[in-house]
Amino acid sequence: MATSAAPILAGLGEIRVCNPRTGDLLYTVQEPSEEHLDQVYQTARHVFESYRRLTVRQRLREMGKLKRYLLEHKEPICQRIVEETGKPRVEAMLTEIFPTLDLIQYYEKHAERILRDEKHATPLVLMGKKSRVYYEPIGPVLIISPWNYPFNLSMTPIITALVAGNPVIFKPSEYTPLRGLLEEVCERAGLPQNVVQVVYGGKETGRRLISRRTTKVFFTGSEAAGKAIMAQCAQDLTPVELELGGKDPMVVFSDVNLNRAVNGALWGALTNTGQTCTSVERIYVQEPLYDQFVAEFKREIERLHDPLTAREFDDKNIDMGCMTTDFQIEKVEAQIADAVAKGAVIECGGKRKQGHVFPATLISRVMPGMKIYYEESFGPITTITPFKTEEEAIRLANDSPYGLSASVWSHDIARADRVAREIVTGNVSINNVLATQGNAALPFGGTKNSGIGRYKGAHGLYSFSNIKSIMIDRNSGRYEPIWYPYTPKKYELVSKLVDCSFRGGIGSLLGLVLVGIRLERLEKKRHL
Repeated sequence: MATSAAPILAGLGEIRVCNPRTGDLLYTVQEPSEEHLDQVYQTARHVFESYRRLTVRQRLREMGKLKRYLLEHKEPICQRIVEETGKPRVEAMLTEIFPTLDLIQYYEKHAERILRDEKHATPLVLMGKKSRVYYEPIGPVLIISPWNYPFNLSMTPIITALVAGNPVIFKPSEYTPLRGLLEEVCERAGLPQNVVQVVYGGKETGRRLISRRTTKVFFTGSEAAGKAIMAQCAQDLTPVELELGGKDPMVVFSDVNLNRAVNGALWGALTNTGQTCTSVERIYVQEPLYDQFVAEFKREIERLHDPLTAREFDDKNIDMGCMTTDFQIEKVEAQIADAVAKGAVIECGGKRKQGHVFPATLISRVMPGMKIYYEESFGPITTITPFKTEEEAIRLANDSPYGLSASVWSHDIARADRVAREIVTGNVSINNVLATQGNAALPFGGTKNSGIGRYKGAHGLYSFSNIKSIMIDRNSGRYEPIWYPYTPKKYELVSKLVDCSFRGGIGSLLGLVLVGIRLERLEKKRHL
């Protein structure tokens, strides 16, 4: 099994990418030159001038080509994902390929409606004018993706940006860059040339890309990296969209179906070996059910198969893959050691097996002061804590610097909805886990230290659009009564206009009409 993981700097500007399960070298990538980055931006700006003029329907035809290609080539794409991440093949298909296709299909059905010009109400005081909102492309966007879902978390913002009319400069994570895959997909699917350009490299390459003042930066990754990117973008007022980490709570009331809730917790905590920003990292169980829940959780863990325990070593037989990077394993191990030293109890797991294979781990008796209490873990570990009342559950769920996602479990849907509304987070699944991510129509994003902005659904298209307000008036010889000059008489009428506009009632409405007529007459007299 692997003893090291990508990326490894093997010399000036070279990154070695390895298979995390075996440690085998897959390939190397080179950091780009300054001249290459200049050319990338020059090309993106040139492509924008033509791509932005495509109608939404024409852009969707391009996405249709992409969808057909992905469907026809999903198996080799899955294989590439498995090789670089170490995740099970089922998860590669379910959480990388499926949601990418689903997003395209959602936009095929709804993007024209979402992005069409909108008519809006015009107030009575602006009678005769028309109000509109236009959604227009913003320009080349820079998308920087993470290593944990290297295909889906790249394709989701890329597709959204393209549907909105913007070419993309894309920097994948240096840990799982899937070298050449996106270029091959775009070329063979028949997308417009250079509408997506891929730049490989590490953090310094990301900084150099941002320094060239792109129209917008969309970043998915850690809180620390997000803060650094936001600080750099602030120098040029470059808009940013940040999808960062989480420490997601799962609140379980005692009236739930125990087996379903346990299995939901198991999958929510361990899918992608816990390397998911919305994975269940904190479980809160109401006291009458707590002991049963812990016992059942431990029993169910024993049924899971990792690369060392699978009956047949086949990606399709593995429930849990391996962790992808050395640094993330070391972080998990440090959190566990700190928690145990301060009194926490390891209910199961807790120690690396071999290479990058880390077992499912459940920890109880966690308290403030332990690293694992507030820090994101991003591994196959979750903590479990009992609670007594609904109010206590809400307090515990909100006791976190993060606010990305959560789940609430109860037979009483009214109570579950009440608690969901009180949890400070961007997404909540009721009687399920990570379910909001399964609907391409729902916006996704977080609060607090979990990021800024929303993507997917209509909100995703709006985040990559210039939302332009338009007011249309007739081209006539008429002057606006509120224009210069100001006079005591005009002030008197404007004061009455304010009263009639906001006091309400039929009398005020009639008064508003009369004041408007008097202002018009006053303006006409001035120009006679």
